[in-house]
Amino acid sequence: MSLVYRFKANQPNFTHVLQDFVGEVLPFAKRVNNPLLVAPMVLLKSIEWSIYRWHKTPIRRFYGIKSNELLYMITNACNDRCPKCGIWERPEPKSQHLMIGHFINCLKRLHHNLYQVTLTGGEPLLFKRDIVLIAEEARKLGVPMVTVTNARLLDEAFLTRYKELGHVLVISIDSVERSKWNEFRGTPSFDIVMPKILLAKKMLGDQLRIQSVLSKESEQEIPKVAEWCRQQGLQHNVQLYQDFGAYNWSNAITQKEMVDDGTPCAARKNICIYPNGDVVKCFDHRRIPLAKEPLGNIAKQDIIEILCTKRSTEVSKIMKTCNFPCKHMSCNKPQALLFR
Repeated sequence: MSLVYRFKANQPNFTHVLQDFVGEVLPFAKRVNNPLLVAPMVLLKSIEWSIYRWHKTPIRRFYGIKSNELLYMITNACNDRCPKCGIWERPEPKSQHLMIGHFINCLKRLHHNLYQVTLTGGEPLLFKRDIVLIAEEARKLGVPMVTVTNARLLDEAFLTRYKELGHVLVISIDSVERSKWNEFRGTPSFDIVMPKILLAKKMLGDQLRIQSVLSKESEQEIPKVAEWCRQQGLQHNVQLYQDFGAYNWSNAITQKEMVDDGTPCAARKNICIYPNGDVVKCFDHRRIPLAKEPLGNIAKQDIIEILCTKRSTEVSKIMKTCNFPCKHMSCNKPQALLFR
């Protein structure tokens, strides 16, 4: 596949050009830590943006820039029954589960352009061997990796290897009180999981993070989780509740407040893979008519070819101005910005 740029002047209106520029440069400027470097770095980024704007390839967002996140929902299956989540109710048939080699090939093809690969579910550790294989490959390729888990299947052997590979483990906790924990998990797992979290803290140290979901049901519990994390010396993040088909929890913050906060959606730069290998730009893609159907499948096509299709480019353009509540999902933000 040719990556040679073709010269073609765009002809959008001024507003579209301005939105494109601000959407590219503003998030970049926020990542510059040294205030003295902001102006020169923004100038260089503006020059780069101008080149890509006028001499562009369909994969300009993926070529030569470490600004994309690869997210793999490795399974829908889960060993918890959380009322906030409906994903576990729709486990994929074994015959439709992606062979791990396809995802590793995808990772190899994209690694120059990734700032992070994130594994989620369902419960990812139901496929613990595959998690380790991906973690090992990500380490070889120099891509930071994050695994989000409920911690039920953690064990010393896995934690030892994960520690060696240097990746981040995020454990979901919405309460630290036994009765509420068991209610929120839909299973009596408090006494099983809490010792494993403490083991993970001991073995992983700074590689362990805790994440909570804020809803009306959990809003009284989240401060207790935050205080527990402070006492344990663990980094903690809170993300706003988003419904995944369960319809059992409700938002603590109105949708209007979520969409009117002025933050842009970064999901257009995501590359999301479903358990069967389908590729989408965002796991909430069904909100966008053009994006309802997957862009392709990595078991059947090369990931670069999928991302270079006209529809993939058009979906990314549409998503520049997305203002749905799902823009607050942690999958749209690097770990460095989530946990401080």
